[in-house]
Amino acid sequence: MPLSDDKSFSLLMQSEFHLWFKKAEKAVKEVEYIHTELTMPAVNELRYAGYHVSNYLENTELTDELNRAVGHCKRAIYDAYEASILYNIKEFRAFKEDYGKVVISEVLADYSELHFRVTSILEYFQSIDKETKDEHYAACKQYHLELRDIIKKLDSVREELNKKIRIDRRKSFVAISGVVVALLAAIIALAAYFNTH
Repeated sequence: MPLSDDKSFSLLMQSEFHLWFKKAEKAVKEVEYIHTELTMPAVNELRYAGYHVSNYLENTELTDELNRAVGHCKRAIYDAYEASILYNIKEFRAFKEDYGKVVISEVLADYSELHFRVTSILEYFQSIDKETKDEHYAACKQYHLELRDIIKKLDSVREELNKKIRIDRRKSFVAISGVVVALLAAIIALAAYFNTH
């Protein structure tokens, strides 16, 4: 029986599908700015949500279809933010690799705290059971925002860290040059000594 009465429409509204769909769409758009391909799993979840609503609209006795549709919206939110989180963790690892030989805390005093926070977020995501990921959509948004801010903070100190690397290289060059000059002087002195004796 298709959607035709007030009770069926009321059930659709009570499911809050429209609200969940908007939240999911907002999450997808937010992450889409980082990289379009990151949102494909979330977009697929929204397709599944639409499929279940369509089933309900065709036969309003299938009320469980509304719960399934809302569940897919929650998974879409999770998938969008998870993609952003994993992308930002990848960015964090690249930062660590780029500046692995620099004492970052000399430029960014709270680097150890940021590192701990990123590690904790990663551990949280690794502990989530894939079957219940739709239950973690709210935490995902929080972690997405937190990691986004951490990456912005790290990117803001890249220039200063690059300066530090250049200064350290110059110091190393000067130190190595001094050693080479001292070795050459010692070799010349030894050669002169042996030539006179």
